Amino acid sequence: MNSKTMLKAGTLALVLLAAPAMSDAQTMQWTNKGYLSVNGGVQVGSHDLTTSSSFDLYGEKATTSSSQKVKSGGLFDAGGAYRVWGNNLLAGLSITHVTSTNDVTITGSIPDPRFFGQMRNVTTTQSGAKHSETAVHIDAIYMIPIAEKLDVGVFGGPSIFWVSQDTVGNVTVTEPAPTLTAAMQNVSKTEAGLNFGADVQYVVYNAGSVGTVAVGGLARYSWANATIEGADQKLTLGGFQIAGGVRVRF
Repeated sequence: MNSKTMLKAGTLALVLLAAPAMSDAQTMQWTNKGYLSVNGGVQVGSHDLTTSSSFDLYGEKATTSSSQKVKSGGLFDAGGAYRVWGNNLLAGLSITHVTSTNDVTITGSIPDPRFFGQMRNVTTTQSGAKHSETAVHIDAIYMIPIAEKLDVGVFGGPSIFWVSQDTVGNVTVTEPAPTLTAAMQNVSKTEAGLNFGADVQYVVYNAGSVGTVAVGGLARYSWANATIEGADQKLTLGGFQIAGGVRVRF
């Protein structure tokens, strides 16, 4: 079973946990005031980023293009929520951080210095293009008690993304091969987006008035688009996230 299939199965399991005894859950009340959470996991998927440029060389026009798959990576998530209306509706705030390092494929059509009109096709790969995403998610959360120790929180709301992305800058042509080398340039952007998902919590320790400790599983989908300087299209941010961790409830 590949990783994508496992992640889909994990998401389905989270959803199915909320299915049993829903009629009983309607009469149950979430008794805590709020919680703090810390999670570790993964953001899956990849998004394409391409650039193109041209410049004069040997009295002709040279063209280059680059492409990279901006991969996802390990996910850190931390946040909290507090009850704001009735017994089950909470306002939540969480922050996520994802980083990855990717390869960039650079292709060029380079004039020949000896023969006019004779273009040479060149391809090379450079490593070390860094991608970093930090997002703040502001959510309305509805807590659904499923059993005595099991609760599911369904949430959604706006997100703010801060992205730092390496892209190809100036391309240098070296003869006689020819070979292509490129300086990487970093672009930072702030974009608005959205998120929604579910959080499953199971209480493992109850300290009474002091609070309770629960283990949890988180499934979230987040999304935004960022305009990256020099890129041919917008870069998609976020994606499907699955994580697990600890909830301290009070």
